[in-house]
Amino acid sequence: MTTDTDPTHPWEGDVNEAVREEWREETTAFERITSVIDATTEPVFASEVAERAAVSEPTARRHLKSLAEVGRIEAVAAERGTKYRRSPSILAMRRISALHRQYSKAELRDGIETLREELDALREEHEANDPDDLVTTLDAGSDDWADVSRWRSLEENLKIAKAALSLYDFDPDDTGSAAVGAEGDTSTGDRTTGSLVGFGTGTSA
Repeated sequence: MTTDTDPTHPWEGDVNEAVREEWREETTAFERITSVIDATTEPVFASEVAERAAVSEPTARRHLKSLAEVGRIEAVAAERGTKYRRSPSILAMRRISALHRQYSKAELRDGIETLREELDALREEHEANDPDDLVTTLDAGSDDWADVSRWRSLEENLKIAKAALSLYDFDPDDTGSAAVGAEGDTSTGDRTTGSLVGFGTGTSA
């Protein structure tokens, strides 16, 4: 006789459903809803969140409303009701915090200098003060539209990096949290000395 644990007896269940059931057992409804909304790039209805988080729609609506009230997410008016999305300010703070943890003060300064140099190069190349100025000079089929996107990304990364650097003002011994991992490990992990990964390339940090 074979059983479900017999390696010669193939399991006929749905792998995705098994994983989903395990997720339900190991997390609370609130945790699943938060996880779903954090992974959502566009505004979604509570019903969509409920389905993805494996909760009832009233439960999803209740938790989403609470998250919106404290600024954790944003409520967006839609034709058929209210949609919800991640708060841009929360995302920005996460990026700032992540950079502050990952890079030293000197590394952040080096990265900021690199960003400024790349922005200066774009201004000189296109003879424009900012990406909006460049937009007014471009034809619909111009290859320089890619530089508009890159320029805006560089400006955003510069703001994030400067904010991460400013957090060191609250660190009296000037060491920051860059040397301490999530579990208290004092190793530097994947830090790249002297540079900011993803910075100076026009990509989001």
